[in-house]
Amino acid sequence: MPVKKRLPPSIVSINTAEKKFTVKARYVILSAGAMGSPHLLLASGLPELNPGGHNVGRYLMRHVNAIIFGIFPGVADKEQRFHKQLAIMDYYFGHPSITAPAGKLGSLQQMPTPPAGLVQKELPGPLGKLLSPGVKLLTGLLAIAEDQPQYRNHIALDPHQKDRYGLPQPLVTHHYSERDLAALNSLARQGKKVLRKAGAILHYVHHIRTFSHAVGTVRMGSDPKTSALDEFCRFRGIDNLFVVDGSFMPSAAAVNPSLTISANALRVGRYIVNG
Repeated sequence: MPVKKRLPPSIVSINTAEKKFTVKARYVILSAGAMGSPHLLLASGLPELNPGGHNVGRYLMRHVNAIIFGIFPGVADKEQRFHKQLAIMDYYFGHPSITAPAGKLGSLQQMPTPPAGLVQKELPGPLGKLLSPGVKLLTGLLAIAEDQPQYRNHIALDPHQKDRYGLPQPLVTHHYSERDLAALNSLARQGKKVLRKAGAILHYVHHIRTFSHAVGTVRMGSDPKTSALDEFCRFRGIDNLFVVDGSFMPSAAAVNPSLTISANALRVGRYIVNG
């Protein structure tokens, strides 16, 4: 397992359904995602060695987002191509025309016309078949609001449910704040204005409920009271354990976090190599 002080190669013992084996490594890099990494850390008991261990699993963020579809009088995508070239960042840091909520809001990004098959899947039966031909009249904008990091949003362990390897199953608790929802509503209003100027005669807002863009559950910071990782994503209290997936992020921004996660992983990798 990872060691508390900087020592020669550490030992990781792994149990599978078939056998148990040991891996020795000088460094352990955990990158199981913002849902998986805190689950593994909590199940291992390692937060007990971390002065900021109470933050592991906390501050779960998942972008509050929705697609604002414009319904046009004719075919919206005459070229029938996947369109996602346009991004409107005017509202990212707020806007003089928007008084509430104050501060950062988020982004609007172009979305392609949805395929007819998607409508039939979401609306099975006669209704889906009836409405699916009408998707050619749709195109939209994806509104991504920057949700607030909240301590109450977290991943915990279920002591009563275990998987095939004996790990307790994760329990996820998440609620958007009033400010999160207000930011999304504000972006949706701006998106409708843009689509109306482009010729849309009606609008439909489709709220996205998935956990895409989940981040923040093993956050990085300078203060052990509020973060489990130091500025180089080293797990506090264990010198050779690093966490480099989206769980390191102390805030969510309002765009897809993939490039930020990759850039940070390269930064941490350079630190480890040069260290």
